[in-house]
Amino acid sequence: MSIALKPPTPTLLGAAVAGLLAAPGCEPQATDDEPRVLSSAEDRSVTFASFSADCDARGGLVQTHAACSGTNSCRGVSFNKYDFVLTEHTCRALNTCGGMSCVVLPEDAGRGGEALYGEFCAGCHGGDGSDGEKPFAVFVPRGGDADAAVARFVMGPLEPLVTRVAFGIVGVNESGTAASNMPGYHLQLSVAEIERLLAYLRTERVPEVSEFGTLGVDEEVDPGTP
Repeated sequence: MSIALKPPTPTLLGAAVAGLLAAPGCEPQATDDEPRVLSSAEDRSVTFASFSADCDARGGLVQTHAACSGTNSCRGVSFNKYDFVLTEHTCRALNTCGGMSCVVLPEDAGRGGEALYGEFCAGCHGGDGSDGEKPFAVFVPRGGDADAAVARFVMGPLEPLVTRVAFGIVGVNESGTAASNMPGYHLQLSVAEIERLLAYLRTERVPEVSEFGTLGVDEEVDPGTP
């Protein structure tokens, strides 16, 4: 089963699918001259497994949604679990109520893991890998289990790490403040590039743990001399 839609005319579907598969990368919003919704149709045969397989073939990643609209990251295909409607769209915030979206990432530009690390990661995680500089920082909350964090990164499943690189790490601190601990790169990197980056880090670099805390909440700060 494929998640290709059934629009009113074959021409619309052809243009929609060709546009998504040939796009250089998913944009944060459609441009002024682009339609927001390309096509929409009911399909009761969709399952999570079939949707995920088709999304993988498109070079995308699946997101799930608990609420209406405003939560899918960018162009792709969304499925409404209540009315079984698939919608092909060109920008974020167009997913339908309670379901899942396929977020289409850029095409693979062929960049290797070391080059990607130097361009996108070294500024925060340390060292570009040159001149024998191998360690890089794996960040954990203050008081976290450093050994477990390293083990999960090096030997744990790959899929959660791919998702973290693609969509970033966000949440809420115990104090109730919003936490935004890493940006997402689904607009800049293909799925294959993210996988090559992680393979490079898991096999050719040495992870070192660095603790982080919430300023003024779970760590003491020296205010300095007036």
